[in-house]
Amino acid sequence: MNKELYSPEKTMAWLNNRLSGIFPNVRRLSRRELAVLKGEYPDLLQQGEPAYRVALQKCLVDVLGRALSVRAGSWTRSLQETDLPCLMVSPAGQISLVFEFSPTRGWGLEDVSSREYVSEFPDGAEFCRIFDPGVGANGSFSAKKLFKQALRERRRVFVFSALAASMVSFLALGTSLYSMQVYDRVIPTQGYSTLIVLTIGVGIAIFLEFVLKLTRSAILEAAIRDVDSEVSHGVFKRLLTIRLDQFPASVGTLAAQLRSYETIRTFYFAATLYAIDIPFALLFLCVVFFLAGPVLVGIILSFVVLAVAVGMLSRTQIVKHTRTGTASSNRKLGLLVEAVEGAEVIKATGAGWLAQIKWGSLSQDAISDDLKVRRYQELASFASASMQQLSYTLLVASGAFIAITDGTITMGGLIACAILSGRILTPIGMLPGLIVQWAHARMAMENLEKVFALRNDNDTCNQPLVPERLHGGYELEGIRFTYAAGGQPFSIDKLEIKPGEKVALLGPIGAGKSTLLKLLAGVYAPKDGRVLLDRLDIQQISRPHLSEVVGYLPQEVRLFAGTLRENLLLGMSDISEEQLVAAATATGLMPFISSHPQGLDLTITEGGNGVSRGQKQLIAFTRLLLSHPEVWLLDEPTASMDDGSERSCLMALRQMISPENTLVLVTHKPALLNLVQRIIVVTSAGVVMDGPRDMVIARLQQNHQAATGPVNQDVKDENGGERHVVAQGGAE
Repeated sequence: MNKELYSPEKTMAWLNNRLSGIFPNVRRLSRRELAVLKGEYPDLLQQGEPAYRVALQKCLVDVLGRALSVRAGSWTRSLQETDLPCLMVSPAGQISLVFEFSPTRGWGLEDVSSREYVSEFPDGAEFCRIFDPGVGANGSFSAKKLFKQALRERRRVFVFSALAASMVSFLALGTSLYSMQVYDRVIPTQGYSTLIVLTIGVGIAIFLEFVLKLTRSAILEAAIRDVDSEVSHGVFKRLLTIRLDQFPASVGTLAAQLRSYETIRTFYFAATLYAIDIPFALLFLCVVFFLAGPVLVGIILSFVVLAVAVGMLSRTQIVKHTRTGTASSNRKLGLLVEAVEGAEVIKATGAGWLAQIKWGSLSQDAISDDLKVRRYQELASFASASMQQLSYTLLVASGAFIAITDGTITMGGLIACAILSGRILTPIGMLPGLIVQWAHARMAMENLEKVFALRNDNDTCNQPLVPERLHGGYELEGIRFTYAAGGQPFSIDKLEIKPGEKVALLGPIGAGKSTLLKLLAGVYAPKDGRVLLDRLDIQQISRPHLSEVVGYLPQEVRLFAGTLRENLLLGMSDISEEQLVAAATATGLMPFISSHPQGLDLTITEGGNGVSRGQKQLIAFTRLLLSHPEVWLLDEPTASMDDGSERSCLMALRQMISPENTLVLVTHKPALLNLVQRIIVVTSAGVVMDGPRDMVIARLQQNHQAATGPVNQDVKDENGGERHVVAQGGAE
């Protein structure tokens, strides 16, 4: 193989291409995503000792594997044919892919620049098996599969738990047998030395049982942490891939559904441990049968059946009220989020009393259902506890009767059976609580499955396209789009925007201008028809790659908790300080930065609270300039800006947008129309006017004058002169 040590960029790019080619369910990362990963990986490959370079290569595999969702095994010094495909790191720190074994040619190896077959590997080479994640981009992966996969990968933990439970159960027999020996042998013979030996032995058994329980608990805690991390990563990743037109109307309900994975995780572990511990009750039953015969075993089993029956009878009511209670809790969280985000409107309108009434009503519903669940749980628990006490009483009475009548059971044996019956019935007493956990977990799984069932980006293909270059030519054919909440459908029979065209979208409020822009950005998908970008279905182009090429500035700007710098560089990692300052200067954001002592490190709170609407728009506009896309989709980009900021942004746009770039602009400000050569007027019926800018403006002016009389607005023509026009615009 080539002995040259390649840079992390080349190695990552090569692995990105090869792994996405080997596994059909792996999505190839875009250039921007690879650049972000490079920031997590130190560029020290050419430095240090070989052992250090090997460690760095393992780090690279780990970072890239997590980004691609490729599962990797542990690093070993041995390799079998069944372990293919796998990655190899040589002692010198060179990474290669072992893709095949041939009896005649040997092992097939490939690195960044070459491919060959070798009969043996370098001494000290390490291997890491890689697995297909089994999750396609079509969204077929369910929440249940996510949990099962996470638990299956940690089955060794449960095997250890079963072994620990068996040892604990055997040690627990020591207490029962100790009581029997003391009453049957020590007391009648006054064997003090035997008592001392037995006491020391059972003390050691109790200590070992304590240590085993602590060890089992610590290992389970580590497993719970790993499962929680993996599942939460999967759930949040699924959220980020949901297509925007699929998002539920209630943010609070969606948040509650996503958080419910914690309830499921808790139940899975509790149920698994319960299932591990239950079989050992049979062991205790066998011991009771050996000590006292079938009569006492029959008494214990009768009460076990009764306790299970009581728990199962309460299950239906627990599930029913858990379902309604969960729905009420979700609506409460939705109202809470709505009240926090709309606090200004609530105070301005004096609608606090109405929100309070809604909150009180939802709280009463949730509390009522929670209390009913608690009532049925306690009823089952109290019944189980009573049966356990009754079982103990009947067990002692029956055992005493047998001891008196035929003497087949000793006093010590009876006491041992009484202790063992408690250990048998204790798990049964836990059944009502487990049923409540199961009901909550069932509802949580149903809610989570609803989220996983939502359509996601690129859901029509397993391996989305990542074209090297997109020129920005759009074709819309037979488009029909309707929001999930209903409303007037938006439709376009045919529309074409050529690469490099500069187009403005005009129309009344609610006409569908913003919807059309979202369709062009690929964040919405039409119910019927296709949106083609460079003759490729836009839904088949990789979403991360599309975000690099298509710069979309929405009407509603959202900032994220962090610093101003982090918000400006959102999704970008290769922007220098000079580029950042130049963009902020061009858009007029620099005075805002300079006016704060923290500058670019200014703290931005969640949602951008404390920053004016115009400043938010200016920050988002600057961020768009930094990304330098090939296609510019702007929805009312200067709607909240003052005249000075608007002039700066217009000048920056003229400088940044090249003749080859495509621009689609929604605006109601005439000054922005100077950026375009074509205007498309849309209404709820679709495109009603399309043509050169000056011609469309003249027709709009004529139509408006004919209907209501002239309303004049100043627009500069291409020669710098001014004329009066009427433009029908408006933000949606």
